[in-house]
Parts: sequence; C-alpha cells; structure tokens
Amino acid sequence: MTDDKLSSLEDEVTKEKPKGFWRPILIFITLLVIVGLILLELFPRLAHFEELKKEAEKTPSPPHVKVLIATPNLKQIDFVLPSYLQAINITPIWARTNGYVREWYVDIGDRVKAGQLLAVIETPEVDQSLAQSRADLINFKAQLEIARISAERWQMLYQRNSEATSQQEVDEKTAAFNSAKANVEAGEANVRRLEALQSFNRVYAPFDGIITKRDIDIGSLVASGSTGVLDPTPLGNAQELFQIAKIDILRAFVDVPQSFYRLVKDKMEAQITVKEHPGQIFKGVVVRNAGSLDPVSRTLLTQVNIDNSNEELLPGLYAEVKFFFVPDTLTFIIPSSALIIRSGPPYVAIVDEHNQVKLQQVSIGLDLGKTVEITSGIKEHDVIITNPGDRIKNGVMVEIASTNPPKS
Repeated sequence: MTDDKLSSLEDEVTKEKPKGFWRPILIFITLLVIVGLILLELFPRLAHFEELKKEAEKTPSPPHVKVLIATPNLKQIDFVLPSYLQAINITPIWARTNGYVREWYVDIGDRVKAGQLLAVIETPEVDQSLAQSRADLINFKAQLEIARISAERWQMLYQRNSEATSQQEVDEKTAAFNSAKANVEAGEANVRRLEALQSFNRVYAPFDGIITKRDIDIGSLVASGSTGVLDPTPLGNAQELFQIAKIDILRAFVDVPQSFYRLVKDKMEAQITVKEHPGQIFKGVVVRNAGSLDPVSRTLLTQVNIDNSNEELLPGLYAEVKFFFVPDTLTFIIPSSALIIRSGPPYVAIVDEHNQVKLQQVSIGLDLGKTVEITSGIKEHDVIITNPGDRIKNGVMVEIASTNPPKS
C-alpha cells in the first residue's frame, strides 16, 4: 500500500470520530496532575510529622506527683518514753553500834510509822566501854578536886608571903588544875558518845513506809557502818538490817531526747500506763530535771511524780510515760518521704502556680518517725511534693496527680 493510500485512510478515520472524544481524556489527565501535586505536598508533611512523633517519644512526659498543702501544726505531740517506778523515799537501815540482834519486830510487807521500834541489839562491848568511861570520869573529877585545892592553896601562900614560894610553882599548880579540868571535860564527852552509841541498840523507823527487805535474824552479828555514799567503808562485818520505802508517792525517771528537751517544763502533766493495769491511766507531774544533758546519750534526765495514795502501784514496775508537748513555735508536720536528702542540707520540693518545681532548704525539728517537724523553710499554703523522685529538680514541670491532707 502506497503512502497516498495510508494518508487517505487516516483522514477517513479522523472524520469518523466524534467531536467529544478528547474531553474525558483531558479530564483524567488533569486529575492525575492534581493528585500528583497533592501527593508532592503531602509526603514532606508526613515525613515531618513522623519526625515530630519520634522526637516526642524521646521527650518524657511531666512527672506525676502527689502533693500536700502546708498547714501550721497546732496539735499536741504525743511522746512515749520507757521507765520504771521507784518509791519517793527508799532507805536502807544499818546498825550504828556493834552487837547481836536480840529481837526484831517487823518483816517484809509490814506498814510502819515514823519512830516505830524495828529491832533491839545487844551491845555488851559498848556497855562495858560505857561503864569504864563512867569510872574514869569519877577518877578525873577526883583529880580535878585535888588539883583545884592545891592550886588555891599555893595561890594564897604566894599572896601572903611571896618569898615563901615562887611564881613558877604557883603557875605549875594552876596548870595542873586546868589539865585536870580538861580531863574531866574529855571524860564527860566520852561518856556522852558511848551513851549515844548505846542508844543505837534500839532501831527505829525514820518515816512512814513499808518494809521491803529484812536481812537479819535473832542472834545475827551486826557492826556499825554502811556501804552508802556517806560512809563507803563499812566497819567490821557491817550488814544492812532493813530496807524501808515510802510509796504513797512514786517517781519515774525518764531520759528525754535532745530534740524534745526544750519542751519539758516543770508542773507539766504526763500519763503513766502499766501493762499489768490494762485500761488504767495514772496521772503524773514533772517535778524537776537534771538541768543538763548527758554528754553520751544526749538526753535530759527528768523526774515525774505519781500519786499512789491508794498504794495500787508498787515500786519496780515497768511503766511507760506519755508526754503531751505543745509546739512553742510555728512549725509544720510533713511526711518523712517529702524530704530530699542528697548531699548537703535537706530540701523539700515546692510546686508554684505554674506547676514548676522549686527546691527549698528546710530545717528539721522533731523526728516523729513517719513524719518530721519542719521549723523553717516553708510557709502556710505551700504546695509540697510528698513523693519526690530523682527527676524532681529546680525548674522541672510536673503534673499533680492528687493532693493529700497534711498528717501529724
């Protein structure tokens, strides 16, 4: 087929196509171009979104924290210390003379009155010494009388005739008289001493109380002396006779820690509980303290007196003494977990109105175990994080999960 024939065929085909044949094709091509342009614009945005998403995954969310609102501590602080009960007066009774026990009249558990006779001691050696000293005193008095007469005679003789005797002889007679007079005074003092020593053969109660100990029996050999502080070296075989206790008032000594010593005041009330008296509370009063802390234990020895007029309590019982301390300054009680103790002084984390953290240095007062007293560093209405972790630092943004009421 020649070229002329092909051209004539194409012309015929072209003439046979309708006029709207190219419009759908153009619309389709236009749509393809539009979609392509949209995709070209969308792909970079999707890529940027993925980058932002990955970056957000790398950046952690703000920490969720629990907080409390700081409020001043206006409650009493209950503080319990161990102790044991002692009699207000407890005295060992020793013999003040040598001898043998002839009779004893009281035993353990007996109630006695002041001045009541407790025992009688036979004192044969003291009796013999007293008899001898009385005889010596009679002799001294006789010698004094002779010395007095001699001195007066020699004095009169010298006054009548000074040449009949010398002044030296008169002075010697006068000195002999003075010496005899001194011997009589010494003898009288010795008799009084032995009479007093003999009177100690009767042992009396020094005050109203109860006999808590008896260490003698009939025939027991006793000696003057004691092992007390005032007489640390007993004479012979010194032996304690009785022990007497005054129990209408009992006392309890407690060691108050240094952190509480400034709150201890005289006449402060306390409550005493004894396990053997369940449900009962005995009232006590602080009467005195040592006025100085023990340098080893850093505690203040404090005495609490308990009224025991009904003698319901006995000395020696283990007891617990509860104090009710009222804070003398404006303080705050926060959980111990709220403290941040790393290197240096303690801090707390305070959240401001923009949920931003500020670390605030504080001073700790009383350590109450699960809670602590803060004496300075925070103020009323501060928002304090109760569970600060390692991520809690100055300037960190946080998200408050819950607010806990302050605990005391």
